[in-house]
Amino acid sequence: MHAIRCEIDTEFRGTEALADLAWRWLTEGAERLEGESFQAVLDSTDLVEESLKKAVPCGPPGGLWGFLKVDSVGRGRITNRSKVLTRKNLPNLRKWLISDVQLAELAIYRLDEQGMPGQELLRMGVARDEDAEDWVRLSAEAPEGRFAPADQPRWTELLRDFSQEVDPSYAQIGYSLTLGRTEHEERVGPPLPELTLPHSRRLLRGYEWLTVIPREIAQQLGGAEAIAAGDFHRVETLRDGAVLLQVTPEFDGFTGGAIERTWQLLRPALRPGMPKRYPDSDAVRPPSRLWYADTV
Repeated sequence: MHAIRCEIDTEFRGTEALADLAWRWLTEGAERLEGESFQAVLDSTDLVEESLKKAVPCGPPGGLWGFLKVDSVGRGRITNRSKVLTRKNLPNLRKWLISDVQLAELAIYRLDEQGMPGQELLRMGVARDEDAEDWVRLSAEAPEGRFAPADQPRWTELLRDFSQEVDPSYAQIGYSLTLGRTEHEERVGPPLPELTLPHSRRLLRGYEWLTVIPREIAQQLGGAEAIAAGDFHRVETLRDGAVLLQVTPEFDGFTGGAIERTWQLLRPALRPGMPKRYPDSDAVRPPSRLWYADTV
């Protein structure tokens, strides 16, 4: 099963600002996307603390389990901290986030018949790439099966609300790809996000069913009025001038003509190049959602 990824990119504005943003993204995001499961894990009293260090059952078969993890840098070395996700352990996350965070994650799993982590239900993340430390990437990932039409408004509103406050250089909801790349990066290049993040207010990293266009590029495209003329489902100007573009009402509707209309609108802001094609028989890759033409 393919995974869905929500991502918001913005500049790093200091350790204190990141600690607050990361705490709210990880905990509020988990509550908004998986509220019932999140609360059930927090309230569980039969999760095994040493399951993060030993190959032992994490809890009752079929139950819920999760973890907190923060990797930070101090005095030239990386410190890794982790705990089982419980209400008792949650305050540790806030304490860890005060450090120079490189990666922070909160994840929720359904345990299999042996009580080991089976299906991952949700993974919330906050990351600063080693080669792009001036940038912060907020992410949320879940299996496509947990992204039904009834679930999608929770994701779009989470992305919208956090984009309102961080002045994003890019944001999207689409299929999860290797290394957090957009499909445009994967098929056109450059192949690594740390190579595109520094230029993401001048060149879009990509486009998807839901894309947040940074204010600088939105202005180049003529602003929200010009973008709305493309007959899209939702066009909204955010607080700092970025424009949220939701192409179709539902995720599965982003096909064919909808992809072409999006590409036609955004092509002046995309890195030029003909997208590479992969064999249709490659079931590992999610369905392609690019328009196969060069921008020039």
